[in-house]
Amino acid sequence: MTPVEVVRAVLPEMLERGDGAILFTHGFSAMMPAPHFSGPGPVMSAARNYLHSLNGELAGTGVYAGTINVAGAIARSENEPPKPEAADAETAFEGATFPTIDPDDIAAQYWAMYTDRQQVETVIPQMSFGQY
Repeated sequence: MTPVEVVRAVLPEMLERGDGAILFTHGFSAMMPAPHFSGPGPVMSAARNYLHSLNGELAGTGVYAGTINVAGAIARSENEPPKPEAADAETAFEGATFPTIDPDDIAAQYWAMYTDRQQVETVIPQMSFGQY
């Protein structure tokens, strides 16, 4: 299901209720193009743009839309990077290293966004664009 289809499925009831939140997760390549992410990056970028627009359109309705951009590997996930002792640890992304993010930190950020509803987007871990 695409983000637009998901929103179309849940938004009418949220608008009727006057409350709700639509939260999506994107990888950092949605914000900053990166080698080896030429497939998912542009797709996530389009979804990110959609959520920014949707957030503005929903102003004053009680419904909130936002996104978290994850700039690293998620611990305890299928995509968690191999342990340093693994033979291919340095070649997964041509030697690039990425921070490992605890999923509990992502959940806490989602809760903060849901309760505050002040920002349409955040990056976890917090960083400046110059770091990548």
